[in-house]
Amino acid sequence: MIGLAFGTGLYVQAGGGLTIGEVPATAPVTHGPMRGGSPVYPEQDIPLRFNHGQHLGLGLACARCHTKIGESDKTADFNFPTGAVCDSCHGPQHPRPATEPARCGQCHTRLSEGRVTATLRAPKANLNFSHKKHLTAGANCQSCHGDMSKVRMATVLQLPSEASCLTCHDGRKASSSCATCHPADTNGKLATRSFSDRVMPALVPRGKSSWGAAHDLAFVEDHRGIAKANPSLCAQCHNETFCTDCHAGAVRPMRIHAGDYMTTHALDARANTQDCQSCHRMQTDCLACHQRLGMGSGPDAKFGVGSSLRFHPIGWEGPPDSPQSHAFAAQRNIATCASCHTEDSCLACHATTRAAMPGLNVSPHGPGFAASMRCSALAARNHRVCLKCHEPGDPRNECL
Repeated sequence: MIGLAFGTGLYVQAGGGLTIGEVPATAPVTHGPMRGGSPVYPEQDIPLRFNHGQHLGLGLACARCHTKIGESDKTADFNFPTGAVCDSCHGPQHPRPATEPARCGQCHTRLSEGRVTATLRAPKANLNFSHKKHLTAGANCQSCHGDMSKVRMATVLQLPSEASCLTCHDGRKASSSCATCHPADTNGKLATRSFSDRVMPALVPRGKSSWGAAHDLAFVEDHRGIAKANPSLCAQCHNETFCTDCHAGAVRPMRIHAGDYMTTHALDARANTQDCQSCHRMQTDCLACHQRLGMGSGPDAKFGVGSSLRFHPIGWEGPPDSPQSHAFAAQRNIATCASCHTEDSCLACHATTRAAMPGLNVSPHGPGFAASMRCSALAARNHRVCLKCHEPGDPRNECL
C-alpha cells in the first residue's frame, strides 16, 4: 500500500511528528478549488470535549466506548461512541429524563441557551478498510493509532499514516498493492480524484515513505530513477500513454537519456528492444539514422557486400533450421531486424522467382505448412500478404 499521505502537503510520520510537504503554488490553478484535509482523510469538525488519556487511565478498554469496532468491515461504518454508550457511565442524557438536570456542556462545546447547536462531522475516509480483518490478523488499536494514553481529543492526526501502514503492507506480511486500500477504477488504476466529491484534493505521492516517488517540484527531473527501478509502482496510477505524451520519439525531452547516449545505446537496444519501442519506431528512428550514418545494409553501408565489417556472425543466413540461422532471431523479435532491414531484405531470398519482386524461392514455412490451420488462419486474416512472395495464380498461394 502506498500513500495515506498522497495528494496533500501535510502528512504524519510514524513517530507522530508533523511534516509540511512541498505544494506547488500553481496547485489551485491546476486542480481548481479544493476543500481542506487530505485526499484520504477529509476535514473533520468535532465540537466535543474528550480526554482519551483520562479514560484509558481509568482502565477502560477501547472497545468499551467503540462498541462496534470488532465487526466494522468498511470505512463508512460509524465507529464513534454514541450518546447512549456515554450515558452508561455519565448518567442518562440521550434522551434526558425530565427529572435529570442537563449536562450538555460537559462534553459539547457548541451550545445556545442550553441546547446543542452542532454535532460532529467526520466524512468517511477515502479508503477500503476493515477493522474486523485487521483485528482478526492480530493487530491492535495501538498498531495503527499509536499511544492514545497521551492524547486528549483524537483527530485525523491519530489516523494511520502511510509509514505505519507500510510496516505491514510490505509485500510479505500483507499486500503492497496500492489498490488494496486506495479506491481504484475498473482498469485497476488508482482513482486519484474522488468519484463523488470533485473538490477533494488529488491523490499524489508526498512524503519520505512513498518509496522514492514523492511528487515534489523536482520530480519532473528526478522521476527517471524511480520509473526505471520500480515501473510497477508508477503503473498503479499511470498508463503507458501518460509517459509517451511527453516522451514520444520526435518530441521527447533531451534529458531522458544520459549524456553521450548515442555511443552506448546499442547495448540497451539489443537487451531491451521493447523498452525502446515505447517511444521510438524502428523503421523511422533507428533505420533512418543508421542509413544516414552508413550503418544499414544498402550499397553505401559500411556493412555492405564486399565490406570487411560484419554485424552478423558467419553463417547467420545459413541453411534453414540450422542452429546459426537468422530465422530464430526473426521469429523471436522481428522488430529488431526492422531496425536495420526493410522488407526488401527478406523478399530478396524468400520471394518466389516470378513474384513482383523476384527472390531466390527460399521458403520460410516449415514442412506441411499449406495443410496447417496456421496457413488457413493467416490467409483468412489478410491474403494480400501472401502476394508479397507469391505471384497471383501460384498454386502455393493457396492453402490445402
